[in-house]
Amino acid sequence: MNTSLSPAPSIAWLAGVDGGGTKTLVRIAAADGRVLAEAAGPGSALRNGAGTAWRIIVPTIEQAFIHAGQAMPPLSQLAVGVGIAGYNVAQWAADFHAAAPAFGMLQAATDGITTLLGAHQGKPGAVIAVGTGTIGIAADIDGRQRMVDGWGFPSGDDASGAWMGMRAIHHTQHAIDGRAARGPLAEAVLAFCAGELPAAAGGGERGERETVLAWLSQADQAAFARLARLVVAHAGGDDAARAIMQAAADEIELMAGALDPQQRLPLALCGGLAGALNGYLSSGLRQRVVAAAADAADGALLLARQALHGTNTLQE
Repeated sequence: MNTSLSPAPSIAWLAGVDGGGTKTLVRIAAADGRVLAEAAGPGSALRNGAGTAWRIIVPTIEQAFIHAGQAMPPLSQLAVGVGIAGYNVAQWAADFHAAAPAFGMLQAATDGITTLLGAHQGKPGAVIAVGTGTIGIAADIDGRQRMVDGWGFPSGDDASGAWMGMRAIHHTQHAIDGRAARGPLAEAVLAFCAGELPAAAGGGERGERETVLAWLSQADQAAFARLARLVVAHAGGDDAARAIMQAAADEIELMAGALDPQQRLPLALCGGLAGALNGYLSSGLRQRVVAAAADAADGALLLARQALHGTNTLQE
């Protein structure tokens, strides 16, 4: 990243926040752009409320300063860039700003925007971010911006961890009923569900149907996304897991085609599931994919820096 900056006099520190459904990553930098440290916390997606998001983000910023060996500065000296899942819902975005601490500067966007900024450093390009949720964003050469998916759980976020998890639990339900062959994925999902539940009342054991129903009764988007790890782990030896992986890759192919029909932009696949899905993509798409220059936390730092200097290259 460019470090030749002339920051506003009152801003001494920058913080970049990547707020996802499963994890929050904060990276802090000095005002001249030198990255100092980072810290991670639980997911802070706005689906769970703006207040909850800030109760995760602020302590994670404090932890990053601890890692850097610095005292937490006055909020007025801190410029914060945030890319957070759910920001594209207008009411959630308004709530997020209304609940924000009194930072010296705050610039927020969807986590897709900060992923795009990090991947291509503000230059034209496209990204598909596949994690707990999924979103694709392209910034074209002519300045136009396109977005695909990012519709949110449960109706959207195709190919995401939560999307995979829903299919894994659906397969397990079929296997319990005898509507599908019972293989390693179904067994792993059953064990996973049982492990996430408290002991049954009275000390007895739950039946398989009761176990799945009890797990479903308390499962949120992040819980479904945790099941994606089992899909990835068993795809080499379980037909159902492999079919879920291939279906996810097919959705990514559709997103890539919608984002850049003329195939003229560099495309980065980002997020925790991108690497696992790479082998299921067509050879044509794999050849188009480029490595991201940086991650969404760096993109959030860039968002803050651009806002300080009035050089924003991407807008909501």
